[in-house]
Amino acid sequence: MGDECVTVVEMSTGALEAADRADAVIQWLLDTGVIVPNPQRGNTWQPSGYLPGPQAPAAAPGFGDTDYTLANNGVEILVERELYRDTSPHKAPSCPECGYELAEATLEAMIRPWLDGPEPRVDCAGCGTARLLGEWPDGYVVGELAVRFNNWPPLSQAFLADLGARMGPRWRAIREQY
Repeated sequence: MGDECVTVVEMSTGALEAADRADAVIQWLLDTGVIVPNPQRGNTWQPSGYLPGPQAPAAAPGFGDTDYTLANNGVEILVERELYRDTSPHKAPSCPECGYELAEATLEAMIRPWLDGPEPRVDCAGCGTARLLGEWPDGYVVGELAVRFNNWPPLSQAFLADLGARMGPRWRAIREQY
C-alpha cells in the first residue's frame, strides 16, 4: 500500500495572489491548531513543513483520540503552478448538465495550454453547454495554490468548505496516491 493524500487546489488565483493567500491559509491553520510547524523535518520520517496539530481531529475526525504523529502524515502548502488529477479509480470527465463524457484525447490536448496560459473553455458535444475545463468533474485541475494533507483520515466537509473559501472562489479537493 502506498501513500495517499488529499490536495485542496484553488483554480482561479494567480501567482501573486496565491502567495498572499498561502500566508493567510497557513496562519489560519496554525491559529486553529489544525497544524503545527514540523521541528524535525526529514526526508523519510516527516518531510512536510507542517504536522497535524492538537486540533487535527476537528478537521479529520478519523484521528479521534489516537496518536496522529505517523510517518509522512504532514501538510504541505504548495505555491506553484501545478497539474492535479484524482488518481483514485476515476471515470472520464462528464458534463455536469447532461453527463456526456469528454474524450480522454480531447482532455489531454487541453492540458499543456492550460499549464502555460488561461483555463480552456469546453463546449459539450452532448448539450452544447460551454464551461471551463476545471468545472468538468473527474478531469484535470491546474492551480497556483494548493494544500496537501499526506496520509490523513478523510477531511470533514465543513473543514473542506472553510479551507476552500479561504483559498479562493474555485477550489476542488483531489485524492491522489503515490
